[in-house]
Amino acid sequence: MDNNHSLKNSADASAAKATSLPTPAQLGMLRFERLSDPSWTLLYLDPGCEGQLGLAANDLCSSTGFPYARLMEPAARPRLHEELLAQLTRNGGNYRIRYRLHMAERTFDVLETGEYYQQHGQELLRGYLLICEPREDDNEISSPLVKEYLQLLARLRAQQDLLAKLATHRYGAKPLQEAAELITEAACAIYAVSYGSVWMIEDTTFKPVTQFKQGSGTVTALEDFDSLPYPRYIHALHGERVIDAYDARNDLRTYELAEYFKSRGVVSLLEAGIHTDGELVGVLRLEHTGENRQWQMDEIAFAGELADHIGQAMLNHQRLDAIHSLHLFQRAVEQASSACLLLDRDGRIKYVNPSFTAITQYTSEEALGRNIAKLPVLEDIDGILRDTRTALAHNSSWQGEFRGRRKNLIPYWGHLSVSKVLDSNRRLSNYVVIYEDVTENKLAQQRIERLAYTDNLTGLANRTCFIQTLEKRFNNGDAPNLMLLLVDIDNFKRINDSLGHRIGDKLLVKLARRLINMFETRGLVSRFASNEFAILLDDQDQESGRHLARQILDILDKPLYIDGQLISISGSAGLACAPQHGLDPQTLMKHAGLALHKAKANGKNQLQTFITTLNAEADFRLFLENSLRRALVQEELELFYQPKVCLHTGKLLGLEALLRWRNPEKGMIQPSHFISVAEETGLIIPIGKWAARQACRMGKQLAEQGISDLHIAINLSSRQFADPSLVASLADILAEEQLPPQRLELELTESLLLDATEETHQQLNELKAMGLTLAMDDFGTGYSSLSYLKKFPIDVIKIDRSFIKDIPDSEDDMEITSAVIAMAHNLKLKVVAEGIETSQQLAFLRRQHCDIGQGYLFDRPIPSQQLVERLRRYLRKP
Repeated sequence: MDNNHSLKNSADASAAKATSLPTPAQLGMLRFERLSDPSWTLLYLDPGCEGQLGLAANDLCSSTGFPYARLMEPAARPRLHEELLAQLTRNGGNYRIRYRLHMAERTFDVLETGEYYQQHGQELLRGYLLICEPREDDNEISSPLVKEYLQLLARLRAQQDLLAKLATHRYGAKPLQEAAELITEAACAIYAVSYGSVWMIEDTTFKPVTQFKQGSGTVTALEDFDSLPYPRYIHALHGERVIDAYDARNDLRTYELAEYFKSRGVVSLLEAGIHTDGELVGVLRLEHTGENRQWQMDEIAFAGELADHIGQAMLNHQRLDAIHSLHLFQRAVEQASSACLLLDRDGRIKYVNPSFTAITQYTSEEALGRNIAKLPVLEDIDGILRDTRTALAHNSSWQGEFRGRRKNLIPYWGHLSVSKVLDSNRRLSNYVVIYEDVTENKLAQQRIERLAYTDNLTGLANRTCFIQTLEKRFNNGDAPNLMLLLVDIDNFKRINDSLGHRIGDKLLVKLARRLINMFETRGLVSRFASNEFAILLDDQDQESGRHLARQILDILDKPLYIDGQLISISGSAGLACAPQHGLDPQTLMKHAGLALHKAKANGKNQLQTFITTLNAEADFRLFLENSLRRALVQEELELFYQPKVCLHTGKLLGLEALLRWRNPEKGMIQPSHFISVAEETGLIIPIGKWAARQACRMGKQLAEQGISDLHIAINLSSRQFADPSLVASLADILAEEQLPPQRLELELTESLLLDATEETHQQLNELKAMGLTLAMDDFGTGYSSLSYLKKFPIDVIKIDRSFIKDIPDSEDDMEITSAVIAMAHNLKLKVVAEGIETSQQLAFLRRQHCDIGQGYLFDRPIPSQQLVERLRRYLRKP
């Protein structure tokens, strides 16, 4: 700060020294003003006349007696006046005459030089008198002083004309360029120099604005140059207002530029610094070629004035730009949709824009001068300004949201920005507050959040909301004491498929209301998935959790009346409690999910509390899923064949192909373990196609070995019927393996027929049309209905082993089995009994005229490699 101040004072002092012109007294001149007439009446005369003429100026300017004219030769005055008028006409208002004054003791010659002007309608003359010793001749006074004086007058007049032209010039869009071109051309003429140029200084680089070359009348281009190699020159520019170098190549201030001057033929230099706000920003350079030139004081001073004019043109342009920007900014603030306020350091309002009124309903008159703490609409902002905990206490600005109330007390949300304004001493002087009304955005955001965390159908919390709530329970440090219950609606897909999705949706809504009524004030109820609900209750141990879970299942078990239909449902539930079953939300949800899966696997309508063995089951299931994907490729799967014999003749009628998996790590894995995994993952489709091809191939091989006319039965799951290429694939396999379709039997599950769609019905008809035999497997274990036997093209029903194993000890099983056989025969269907293990069971089935049997009594499932040898002992079918 002190260095800048010192530099500014130094520059000002140099400028004052450079701009001081020689006084008329120093040149022996006396300034005058008089009437333009032969009376020579003086209106003003330099007081220095008393020292040269011996008479006071007041005496010579007296309005009575014409004292000055009386000193002149009377006959000369009219002639001199006529000559004066003639010169005014010829010289454009300038004149120069010589005459003699006769004093009491001596005589003086006077050289009078002046110009014509008017003031208040009166014709006047003004100029200078030069008092000389009388000469004998009447020729022009030729003293060097007079010549210097006349040259000075000519320069001054040219300088004044240029200044007047500059003062009235209107600059366009590039004032610096225009001023530089105008001044360099005029300066070259006034100073009679070869080159005139203007340079701007950016850091250490001098960038040319323009250069005028005298004589050619053209503006030529110059190149930038770096000032770092010229430290003395730069020091002189900063230390002196004007550099007047008589010998530019050897002057201590400019000799570093000697090569540059030599290349241009420059011998003398006059260079003035261009300053704005006390800073050197450029230079005006006048370069003289030929012989060295001594610069006059008025020339030095005028160069400074021209440089000042360039600087002033720059400042004026900057000021106009600033004013324009200020007006533009003011209009922008006035028209901005955001509220803009200016506060003093104490929080008093100094300015508000129209949007402030539009948002708050307070007029500017009501707000100006008041402290924001006293204005209810802004009291929250006052807290932000005063709160040392906010970022504003330690930084220059703060941004955030605030909630306020309009004048009519209606609340609104605003997005706020508060910035500090510091004075020149870096002290807080004001605050700028800008905020916009974001109420609509806030309400929209709240609506979006409600949609994001709420189930659209039931109005319950959705999965995302439930998980976030559960995570918050665990974020408090210690594991909370809570219960997590997952509830799944059993066979919900069947309800959707049979009654329609609209009924299914209404069912879910009613179930949600039942759960809300039960737990509304005790915990969180969420729709976790399509037909799955999650319930979270605090401060519940495992026993109380089981009690509540059973209550929920009882509620679900009550029928619902929807659109005139009474619908009975059931549910399965999985229970996990923290901290026993999980110390984090992910583990707790995983264990609740495993418990639910186990409950459904146990036959549905069950409650399962998490136990550690479920993890092992889950791990084994994951192992099965991962390993099953490569089992088919690595030929780990194989088919075993169990014979099916005629119960009347004992002849071999067919084989049922049974899938087995020989895993390198676990050994032989039973189908009951991996078939469900294959169905869930969709792997059952490629596995089923592989099994069908192997079975057909085996049938062809047996025929080639003389064991012909056997029916080969394969099992199809409902998941395989989801494959649109099922029928075409089976047709291709039969053709490629050359097995007659009549020898292939498809065993279908009751669940497939129960959930069958129109597409499934069409597929069954197409399979039947191909000549394949269709059998209903495990008849009587599910939702068996006689309508299935009429609706679908079934040829065979298979009585499940669960009805055979207790014969003859169970009268019920015997009655059921007898009824099924009789019913099937009445429908002209063949009957196959599974699981025959004793001769008593065989005898009973023969008495009931059962057609076909299979079981350990006849043979266990036979590996394909041993099949031909093992089948040779059976009687052949005629």
